[in-house]
Amino acid sequence: MTALIRTYDGFVLALAVAGAAALGLSALLIVVDVVLRNLGLPPIQAASALVEYAMLAATAGGAPWLVRRGGHVAVDSFVAALPPQLHRWVVRGGLVFSLGICAFLAWRATLLALEAVARNDVDIRSIDVPGWVAYVLLAVGLGLCATEFLRLLIVGDGSRETQDVAGV
Repeated sequence: MTALIRTYDGFVLALAVAGAAALGLSALLIVVDVVLRNLGLPPIQAASALVEYAMLAATAGGAPWLVRRGGHVAVDSFVAALPPQLHRWVVRGGLVFSLGICAFLAWRATLLALEAVARNDVDIRSIDVPGWVAYVLLAVGLGLCATEFLRLLIVGDGSRETQDVAGV
């Protein structure tokens, strides 16, 4: 079981690193494209499409890691003022709500990806990209976010100490 957990942890970290690399390469591509334009040379035709997909990949890849690290959006000022028992229930309710939303959106993105594959959709821009690519990125990222919220629910007991350590 620990080997499976380590593999999963490595996968989440690898996606975050890939997302960061995608952002870095996007920045480099934008700089090169702007320099080419200013020098009167032909720009990179696919630059906009590639940057758009890279931003989606970076978001989907980095989001599960951010949830694990406590980088997701939370309203700590309100929750911190609650009595301990109510604090625990509000935090756990927020985790359940976040888990449900992420799981639903991952499921819906999976259905849309399957429909795009069945219709052989193509996103036609400066380059042709299979229509399912964006949906798969969303399905994987949101599915892993749901898994991370579930992990926080299971590992955390709802106490302030555990939530501080888990970043909740």
